[in-house]
Amino acid sequence: MTAPSKLHLSFEAGETGATVLRVKQQQPPWRVVRGFRAPSGETLAHVHNLSGGILDSDALHIEMDLGAGAQAQVTSTGATRIYRSRSPEGSASQKMHVRIADGAYLEYLPDQLIPFAGSRFEQTVRVELQHGASLIWWDRIAPGREASGEVFRFHSLASHFELIACGQPIAIERWTLMPLVQRLDSSARLGPFRHFAACYVCRAGEPAAYWKTFEAQLQIIADRLSSAEILWGVTSLRAHGLAIRGVAINGRALASGLVEFWKAAKWSLCGRVATLPRKVH
Repeated sequence: MTAPSKLHLSFEAGETGATVLRVKQQQPPWRVVRGFRAPSGETLAHVHNLSGGILDSDALHIEMDLGAGAQAQVTSTGATRIYRSRSPEGSASQKMHVRIADGAYLEYLPDQLIPFAGSRFEQTVRVELQHGASLIWWDRIAPGREASGEVFRFHSLASHFELIACGQPIAIERWTLMPLVQRLDSSARLGPFRHFAACYVCRAGEPAAYWKTFEAQLQIIADRLSSAEILWGVTSLRAHGLAIRGVAINGRALASGLVEFWKAAKWSLCGRVATLPRKVH
């Protein structure tokens, strides 16, 4: 069995008010150089995968801890590529565990995930928010390398996402896609759409009325952005947050829509202007 490759990041509020990034552990292929000051005040961390993608023998682990009052923005340096499995038994995995303390704020804004033809990948994520913690988290999935004619030709892609606020689960998302077994272009699945995305916006402790108002505000954006080629929807969670989902024929339209929701959500949560993280290669 392959030993896991671990990355452990800790964000702590410094005495001057700036958040300090501490890299507690990093094993290849992970690489985080240092934290940068984002224009809106967060400390920005770029997560590098030095392999250029995820191999079928990879078992990757990521831990992130945000101390009380820490403000962090985490992004990738490019798309996450899932390479072809070299054997029927080959399957890559990635596990993430994120803990956000009282008064801390995290933006997790990775680039899209691209599963290559013949790949197998499973991702497990658990995010825990203490009372008063805030979060904006998105994921975007491509159908494959479209320019190479690879559309839904991966073997399997699975996701297990769990969001915990104040010790209670508020969102549990589990899905497995096996397009060589079950066609994804059927009307019961994605239909004509190829790309899909999800975004969670949370602050632990806000009342239900706050989220209903927030949902109505973001639904106006969803209605404006939706068309025959892209659909957006917004819904409140059982407590402490809301979920935004989109499906699209074109990946660029989905990406630009996520940015619009992020800008609106950040302003409502923090009163700060959202600036896309600059990339470091």
